[in-house]
Amino acid sequence: MIKVYSNAKEVELFVNGESQGVKKRNSQDFPAAGLRWMVKLREGKNQIKAVAKNGKELMTDQIEQVYQTERWGKPAKLQVEEIAREDDIITVQAKVLDKDGILCLDAKNWIYFDATGDGELIIDQGTSIGARKVQAYNGRALIRLRLSAGKAVVSGRMDESKSTLLTIEK
Repeated sequence: MIKVYSNAKEVELFVNGESQGVKKRNSQDFPAAGLRWMVKLREGKNQIKAVAKNGKELMTDQIEQVYQTERWGKPAKLQVEEIAREDDIITVQAKVLDKDGILCLDAKNWIYFDATGDGELIIDQGTSIGARKVQAYNGRALIRLRLSAGKAVVSGRMDESKSTLLTIEK
């Protein structure tokens, strides 16, 4: 089930480019007049887009959803990767994987981040992406790095594994 919350009169949902139909908002529908579609997602990446129409005005919102059905074993290693870059702020993701490289979606391991070089971690924010030590959620943990120039190395480590390094260049 995909739920869309909107104050527009009607919303059309697209999954992987195919329309799933138009739903009209009912203010009496609980909760929050949410619109719901039962859809079949494919294994792996799915593009989900909602197009809301309010008179002649169109508004769009979209996300990419990764749908995983593979079974995973116990956490064995960490994969560290850059997932976003905006100006001098880089978002780094650490993923908890089993011995076969399958994402452990229920992993709640503590992930420890560090950095060296020309960048510095954005920490002491009191948020799940603004701390040097973060508990994984959905098998992942995030941290942001401010890279002024040159390059930096970001490391991620779980108690049970060696550090995994990622080199990031400006």
